[in-house]
Order: sequence, then structure tokens, then C-alpha cells
Amino acid sequence: MRRLILAVVLLSLAAVGAAQPPVVPAGGAAPAPQARMPADGPLAGFEPLAAFPPPTQSAVRSVLLGGGWLARVNQAHGRFQYGYNPALRQPLDGDDDGMQARAALALARAARFAGDERQAVVAAQAVLALLALTKASPDGAVRTPHTRAAGGPTDFAATLALAVYELPRADERLLAEAERLCGYLRAGTDPGWPAESAGVAVQAVAASHRARPEAWKAEAMAKAVAHYPAVFKRSPTPQLAAALIPACAEVAGQTRSADAAAAAFEMTDWLLGLQYAATDPRYPLRAGGFKGFANGQPVDAPPTAADTGLDLQAVAAAYQLNRQAADLGRAARYRQAAQDAAQFLTGLQYAEANTRHFENGFRAGVLIGGFYLSPADGNLRIDATAAAVSGLTRFLSCGAER
Repeated sequence: MRRLILAVVLLSLAAVGAAQPPVVPAGGAAPAPQARMPADGPLAGFEPLAAFPPPTQSAVRSVLLGGGWLARVNQAHGRFQYGYNPALRQPLDGDDDGMQARAALALARAARFAGDERQAVVAAQAVLALLALTKASPDGAVRTPHTRAAGGPTDFAATLALAVYELPRADERLLAEAERLCGYLRAGTDPGWPAESAGVAVQAVAASHRARPEAWKAEAMAKAVAHYPAVFKRSPTPQLAAALIPACAEVAGQTRSADAAAAAFEMTDWLLGLQYAATDPRYPLRAGGFKGFANGQPVDAPPTAADTGLDLQAVAAAYQLNRQAADLGRAARYRQAAQDAAQFLTGLQYAEANTRHFENGFRAGVLIGGFYLSPADGNLRIDATAAAVSGLTRFLSCGAER
């Protein structure tokens, strides 16, 4: 009975509609929420929800809402609507295959968390649409004509492979496609992956190694965690830290590598120096978010949902790894940092309370569940929601949510 009550209350908040572009229903009437009983996903472990800390309660609700939004903006051809300007009630121009892959990955994680079969189907549809863009060529390259992300094809291939491994009950055909993408990543290990995409490449290879262990995968992971933390030391950036920390933590968890664990902790300690403190009276709306970074120095700028979501994934991974090391000082710092980042992210989500000034059909069909870009920018874009959902699902599984 408690599980039924939790499922109805939480999933009714999600107000998940059909998988289609965000459109305002004719007549302005808001669609009725559709409550569904989740399968045996991690969501079932959060009952009674009121027993958990407030950041955790907010994070659970936000993942449900965010997963619903991603499913709603996935279109008939499998791609996600790139973004939306609420002030003008117009879609944003632009598209990017890297963002599309990250949105598919986030939706797969949300579906797994909630045990939501429909979201899993939509995530699989998005993955299949992106797999259709990848082509075999004589040099083994992955061709993605619309990828503008810094990591380029390597980032795209690794993210898409991760999305397959995160799908609930991925079939053998999809797993074979993920292995094909990892074969492309293998070709990139000599001379090496671009530094900005090395973190997600290591995570993809690690996921592949869990599914189908092979010697080259173990060697690639060992080589990467021996090389890229040194690249970070020479030229540290928050983007590189956020990408490499989960990679090093994953390798340390699989191989018990002390060097990989030490690198993850060192980069996490550095990254936390960029977090806005909850006690800073100058920037109350930025508390828990992370500063900008330019020319090798922190910049006082509004933190973004996209960056903070990636940073939260990193801090959560480091916290979980530290549970093996049992460093109590780090445990307290990492736990507080993760909870603060989660609280910041949930404050950037369009929900019932902060959309009441919009017309009902528009708020239900377009706004609710999406994460806007920053405290200074209310536009919606799939990379912001994808990073926030991925960060919050990682937070909800690391132990710091307790």
C-alpha cells in the first residue's frame, strides 16, 4: 500500500504526455496527469519519501518531471526538440547530435530509475535514430554531420554507447551496436582520445567491459587514467575535471586502482573550490552551483544547469568511491556539496509552483519538467535538462542522498 501511494503521488507530479514535440493543446486545457505504477526500479527504494532529506525529496520529484519532459519533447522521427523560448513561446533554432545523444542517455537513466516502460521505449527510439547517423568507413570513423560539441565524434560515440548500456533491457542488437561504437573508441586510443572527450570515452569502455570483458578494454582504461589526470594537472578546467572524475572513479571501482582513486579525489577537491557556498550572502540564487572558468581562473558568473549537472555527476561518483576509502572528512564535504548542487538544480526546473502565471495548456505541454539554462536565462534546451537529470539520478544512487 505504501508503494502504491508513493507511486501515485510522485508520478502524478510528472504529468508525462505522449512522445511528441512540445505543443500547446487546442483550447488551452491542460492534459490530465497519467499516474503509472513503476516497475522494480530504484524509485521503489525512496519510500516513504518524507523520511529522506529535503534535497533528496526534491531530486526524486525532479527526475520524474525531467524524464517526463524529455519523453514529451521527443518527436516522431526520434530526435528531441532542441529547445524553447518561453517568453516568445517559440522553439529555439539549432540542433546538435552530441546534445541529442546526451538527452537519450539522460532519458534512459530516468526510465531505469522510475521503472518507466514508456520512457524506456522512447529512449530506445532516440538511440536508434542516432545510430542511423553512424556509418562505417575505411578509417573506422563515426560520421555525425551535426555534432558541434568539443569532443566531436569521440564524445558522440561514447555517449551513445553509454545510452545503450543504460537502457533497461537493451536487446542484443543494440548491445552489438554499442560494441561497434566502442570499437571506434578503441581505434582512437592510439595515439589517444581528445582530452575533452576522454572522460566519457573511459566511461563507455568501462561499461562495455562490465558487459563483455576484453583485455583491450582493461588496457585502455589503465592507460587513460595514467595519462589524462596529468593533462588536467597541467591545464585544469572544471569541464575536464567533471568528465574525468566519474571515469577515474569507475576504473577505481572495477580495478581497485589506488592511482585512479587518488586522481578522482584530487580533481574533486579542486572542483569543489569552484562551488558557490550556501552561506555566501552575495549570491543566494547561485548557492550550490559552480562558478564559470576562463583563462585559467574562476569567474563569478551565473552557474548553469548543464555545467552543474555534470559537476554533480562527478561529485556523486567521488562520494560513492570514498565510501570504500572511508575518509570521513571527504565524506562530509562531498555529501554536502552533492546535496547543495542537487538543491540548486531542482531550483532551475519549471514546475507547478513557478509556472502558474502561464496559460495552463502551455505550462503543461511545454514547460513543466524542463530545466532552464541558468538563474539569469529562462530558456529551455535539451542539454540543460539532460545534464540535470543525469546528475540527479547519479546523486540518488551514490549514498549522499541518505
